[in-house]
Amino acid sequence: MAGMAMDLNDLLNAFTNDIVCHAVSGKFFREEGRNKLFRELVEANSSLIGGFNLEDHFRVLVKLDMVKRMVCAKAHRVNKMWDDLLETLINGHASKPASERDGDESDFIDVLLSLQQEYKLTRDHIKAQLAIMFETGTDTSFIVLEYAMVEL
Repeated sequence: MAGMAMDLNDLLNAFTNDIVCHAVSGKFFREEGRNKLFRELVEANSSLIGGFNLEDHFRVLVKLDMVKRMVCAKAHRVNKMWDDLLETLINGHASKPASERDGDESDFIDVLLSLQQEYKLTRDHIKAQLAIMFETGTDTSFIVLEYAMVEL
């Protein structure tokens, strides 16, 4: 093993995802098999936001509107996957009694649900906040750890 290159990509991604998921939802998603789904969603978001766009380089394609339709279709599919996943998480927490959600074991979803009435948060507000937490928490932590391992 000594002197051999190791691929820590999956391990570091699962580790950072577990930490963020536990802080946000109180669960480790690796146990539920959702780690791969989160990774796919984060990677899909990254490619949609930071990916190569033909229309930026070939202005004639803007008039054809073909590339935009393909990108929008992919964005809608990814959005639907996020929406389904986050709705499942929120429903799981919302079905718990209020006394359980407000205890010492409450997590970020429980806090958002408890503030829902006071601040008039809709489900979409909560889902957007959760998507941001999962995306930024997992991806940035993973990149920092990966860079640190490369430098070692």
